Amino acid sequence: MTSIGMTLALALSTTACRDDALPGSDEGTGSEGGDATAAVDETADSGEPADDTSDMGPEPVYLQPTEHLTRISMAIRGVRPSVQELAAVQDDPDALPGIVDGYLDDPRFGAIVRDLHNDALLTLIDFLVFPAGFLPKGPVADVDVYRLNRSISEAPLRLVEHVVMSDLPYTEIVTADYTVADGVVSEVWGIPYDGDGESWELSQWQDERDHAGILSDPWLFQRFQSTVSNANRGRANAISRALLCYDFLSRDIEVDASVNLADPESVADAVVENPACASCHQGLDTLAGFLKDWSPVYVPSDVTYPHDPYEPDVFVNIGATVRDANYFGQAGNGLADLGHFIAEDPRFSLCAAKRFYSYLHQINLEDVPLQTAAHFQSELVDSGMSAKALVRAIVLDDEFRVSHADPDDEGMHDPVGVKKARPVQLSLLFDDLTGFGWRTDLSEFDLAPIDLLADSFLGYGVLLGGIDALFVTQPSHTYSATASLVLRNLAREAANHVVDQDFANPNLGSRHLLTEVTDTDTDEAVIREQLAQLHLRILARALPTDDPEIDRGYDLFAAALDHSGSVPRAWKVTLTALLQDVEIAYY
Repeated sequence: MTSIGMTLALALSTTACRDDALPGSDEGTGSEGGDATAAVDETADSGEPADDTSDMGPEPVYLQPTEHLTRISMAIRGVRPSVQELAAVQDDPDALPGIVDGYLDDPRFGAIVRDLHNDALLTLIDFLVFPAGFLPKGPVADVDVYRLNRSISEAPLRLVEHVVMSDLPYTEIVTADYTVADGVVSEVWGIPYDGDGESWELSQWQDERDHAGILSDPWLFQRFQSTVSNANRGRANAISRALLCYDFLSRDIEVDASVNLADPESVADAVVENPACASCHQGLDTLAGFLKDWSPVYVPSDVTYPHDPYEPDVFVNIGATVRDANYFGQAGNGLADLGHFIAEDPRFSLCAAKRFYSYLHQINLEDVPLQTAAHFQSELVDSGMSAKALVRAIVLDDEFRVSHADPDDEGMHDPVGVKKARPVQLSLLFDDLTGFGWRTDLSEFDLAPIDLLADSFLGYGVLLGGIDALFVTQPSHTYSATASLVLRNLAREAANHVVDQDFANPNLGSRHLLTEVTDTDTDEAVIREQLAQLHLRILARALPTDDPEIDRGYDLFAAALDHSGSVPRAWKVTLTALLQDVEIAYY
């Protein structure tokens, strides 16, 4: 059997729950980085569609090169392209790939990488909600509780960001012989740190644990805590779901009603001897065997710092039923073995391709076609497991520049390709356009300013369609009443801020938005030129000064000026309208 056929067989076998169809049998592992790639047929390697297109529906209409650039910039940086970049692609569409290469080195791409992986790892939960809730005391007594918990829960995502932004092999997220920490994380877990307290630096764990990338981070195993009786099964499944895209809970099983679930001894026997239980548990429980050294569930507010929840054989010592560590048929021991088994599993690279594709295309993970995932898995593996190369391939692919389906005879318009800005993207966009960050001052409660678009406990992340990684674990890609309300208020606050800041700056060229006017300009030609520049900068749309859109913008400005008698007030009204246009929430 070819390596391509091996992974396809594995992918298909995991859809059934049979004793002879267990995930990750001997056929389910490949060479370093998952060299075995999944495919349905030869079209996966070529990226070309199959010959039979009779059932493919209407032909897609593609974005123009400048529109494609805007979509790419929003998807991987959260901001609009610069005026210069738009002009370059307008003049020469072949300039687009080179610009994308620059985008992949932009620090804002790192924020997108963290957001993408939070969808998978679900680590960034609300700061006061269990299993978070670490309290400032001891060496971090002067750290605000929000920042304390944010740093702890963000650490695994920061490690992934480091791997991707440094263009290291993506497998290092589970094999890295280092970790990352800021000043807070170093004090909480007791690891070395050489930075200014805010920066994230490379570090090392100081106890007996293996270094295995995110698999060595204590927060991952507090986020997915385990009771003694659960014996790390939930933790093992969380790892499988996030890194292999295989969820044991998704398997169809027939529950044996004769098993007394209230009797721990009966359950322990059933998961080994009862075929209905063992069909899943012989894979899950042996995977959990790698995690026997992580402390069972604890209450974060009770711990002192530095805290070390890594205790060799802790589950064995407290009498839990622990199976020998085994990765779908491969015996091993410790986190390093687990990390290398995952890195070598072709499902790891296939899952990565699925997750990047589903995030960028804003579709559910299970809706990514296997053939498409296999094609991009090949791109990932062939690049030496470069996540940047994978992202580049996805956003430059024709599927990513689909605008909509070709109208039918009745003139129907299907906006199949439209993407909705996520909270992190709107935050980056408004910061870039206006310099405004929407934060709340809670100093009277001993809390530092909280980013309202990044937070879901006190902020509006979930209302905008984001996740809280605990109760809401899937993003919403459709517009809603709550998203509209948040955008309207964000637009008003940002417009007020940028007008005040821009008019306080006498240097027009260094302003954010109002680069053509002073706070006394009322000449119609000047106002129209400024409105055309605003449409280009905010919506990435080049319009002539006599365009109907510009006419409407000028009418609004003139009416606001007539009503208030104030040029700054008129611009605040005009910009509020432009920044809350629903078009800004899509790309």
